[in-house]
Amino acid sequence: MKMSRWSGAAAVVACALAALPAAASANVQVGSSGWLWGNPLPQGNTLRAMTFSGPTGYAVGDFGTLLKTTDAGDTWSGLPAGTFTNLTEVQAVDANTVVAGGGCVARISTNGGASFARIAFTPVESSCPDGSRLAALWYISPNHGYLLLTDGSVFETNDGIQFATKTALPGTRQAGGGVVPTDVRFLTDTEGFATTSDGNIFHTTDSGVTWKSVSNTDRPVKALTFATGQIGYAVGDRSLFLKTTDGGLTWSAKDIGGTSTQNLTAVRCADEKTCVVTTDAGTLLGITTDGGTTFTFPTPSTDPILAAGFATPTRLAAAGQQGSTVVSDDTGVNFRPIGGRLTGRFTRVRAGKVPGSAFAPGPNATLGKTVDGGRTWTRGNVTTTADVLDVSFPTINDGYALDVSGGLFRTSSGGQFWKTLDTGSTARPGAVYAPSADTVMVIGPTGVRRSTDGGGSFVAVKGDVARTLLREVDRAGTAIVAYGDQDLIRSLDDGKTWKAVKKPGKYVKRGKRLVNRLGVRNVDFVDANHGFLLDSGGRLFRTSNGGKAWSELAGVGTNTARGMSFSTAQNGYLVISTFGDVRTPTGFLLRTDDGGETWHPQFVVSNPIVDDGVAAGGGTDYLLGGEQSLLYSTTGGDTGPSSDLTIAAPKTRYTKPTHIVVTGKLKPASGNERITVSYRRPGSTRWQAQTVAASANGSYTTSWNLAKGANQFVAQWQGNFAAHGDGSKVLTVTVGKVKKGPAKK
Repeated sequence: MKMSRWSGAAAVVACALAALPAAASANVQVGSSGWLWGNPLPQGNTLRAMTFSGPTGYAVGDFGTLLKTTDAGDTWSGLPAGTFTNLTEVQAVDANTVVAGGGCVARISTNGGASFARIAFTPVESSCPDGSRLAALWYISPNHGYLLLTDGSVFETNDGIQFATKTALPGTRQAGGGVVPTDVRFLTDTEGFATTSDGNIFHTTDSGVTWKSVSNTDRPVKALTFATGQIGYAVGDRSLFLKTTDGGLTWSAKDIGGTSTQNLTAVRCADEKTCVVTTDAGTLLGITTDGGTTFTFPTPSTDPILAAGFATPTRLAAAGQQGSTVVSDDTGVNFRPIGGRLTGRFTRVRAGKVPGSAFAPGPNATLGKTVDGGRTWTRGNVTTTADVLDVSFPTINDGYALDVSGGLFRTSSGGQFWKTLDTGSTARPGAVYAPSADTVMVIGPTGVRRSTDGGGSFVAVKGDVARTLLREVDRAGTAIVAYGDQDLIRSLDDGKTWKAVKKPGKYVKRGKRLVNRLGVRNVDFVDANHGFLLDSGGRLFRTSNGGKAWSELAGVGTNTARGMSFSTAQNGYLVISTFGDVRTPTGFLLRTDDGGETWHPQFVVSNPIVDDGVAAGGGTDYLLGGEQSLLYSTTGGDTGPSSDLTIAAPKTRYTKPTHIVVTGKLKPASGNERITVSYRRPGSTRWQAQTVAASANGSYTTSWNLAKGANQFVAQWQGNFAAHGDGSKVLTVTVGKVKKGPAKK
């Protein structure tokens, strides 16, 4: 029941969530962004709970994941939960009503998940005291429900907005003890049961005003359910399995079999005899078809299975770690996977030259491949025992792979079969690039080696390039750009000849050479003239004339950018690990659609995005989140309507250092949106930031001490589930005396 580590940083969603649209794509959409899952399928966030009302079912899990199926688990679609908080509770009240929650968040939908409203049991969803988090919830009807909090508090609501406080569960913190509540179920408007970590099952017949223990064991009780009004089950630690046949007045222990070390976490039933139990380890399921007299214990997946539910007495669906999902049509005797996940891990993603194709190399000869714009991925192994460092596919079938040992391989079968090539050198290149099926080159560690016969033979390219330290290559339209930590070169003839490209900053003469010590972290040119350079200090520069002149793009407002990718001179991404008051590394991007003048954050996945984890492919962009999650977007990663964020200062020029307030406004806004204002002192390359909450009308205020010179400010917000994020242009406030021109005669 722990609160999500992201919930404090996510935009706080106000009560008015009813207009949020549900995801319509067959591929599940991620959070508030326009990215969709390609691998794993159906999606990659861990699922914690599942419920069914006939063939309609719901599953919830990490990162605010809320899924729906209408075909008993064969296919799933994402629903707009409007939160990044980990969800642990879900109940299908009827065919159209579902409630879900976790941490400081609870939601209800009465239209099958098309839209959700907030169940406002906490004043603010972004944070709440430890004891005020959701332990469990249960609704009798769409209007009448009970919530159990982690301190033992019990609330009753008839509208999801107003709550009547009931008697706290005995022994819990609210009642002066230290017991932790675990679950709650109501059979009628007034009669219900609750379980606790000290082994009690409590009973109430007056809507929670009075609680009486009807069962007390030596093991924590974690969950309970009622298959009928008289027959119910409860489960807990060390294989505790209890059954009632008199409506919960008495409970008897049942022997679940040889699983004494298993802690049981949930029980779901299709009827009075057919039930499934899950475990905290997720290594097996417990299934009974005779009311708990006997059990079978299948292991339906390599990944831990943490949630399960029955759509019919024979159709069982289950899910768990990284979204792994399975179904059974014979009450758990046999299972089949839904979707799936590529085995292995990945270290980067590369957009292919052919539209709709992308490739993801990784350790132990791994290579992931998509040819349908990221919707599905297949796994292929390069014929090597080493990690695959880089790949280049000029066509769908023709490609080259480079491993970390310097081995180069070619395929003409789309990765099914590989041929080992000899580059004519024992050096270990850093990258490979093939502008055509027959022309291929390896880049670095010094110079470029090139082949024009499909890798049959290689020669070193002569000239200054032969002495240039290089580690990476970039396709720049019909041009090719290669770079190292200090140098940047370009070829306009498929790598036959190369010329140096000037970097941003000053060049000074050292002997007979002009030297510029600016460190290069990443370079991306979209054609021979338009390109972007990210330096080792995290500053971003742009050129539109092939490096003859560069301008810094201060609108990024951060020094934490580690990678980037552009599809055009206007559209691109930066990879960052944190944003605003999010201090734990997570999966953030910065997105621009105006050539880098402004940038807005996208909160895409819970795991950090690797440096080479985004590939802007034009019509389709690709993303690697963590080591296995492969996603795609055809919308630049955005979804929903746009927003507008402004920034202003009282004046833009002062004669001496002073203290000012920097203000602005977000439209649309409902209040509590987290606005981050970043500030860079004159002469500094480092940014500092303040994150504040917007008021109900969208206005925000920050305060700063100005220094002499040009003080720069940028405002950004990551968006929420009603609109995508926005970033302001750079606000410059100058401090110093105004130089007067010569007096007019």
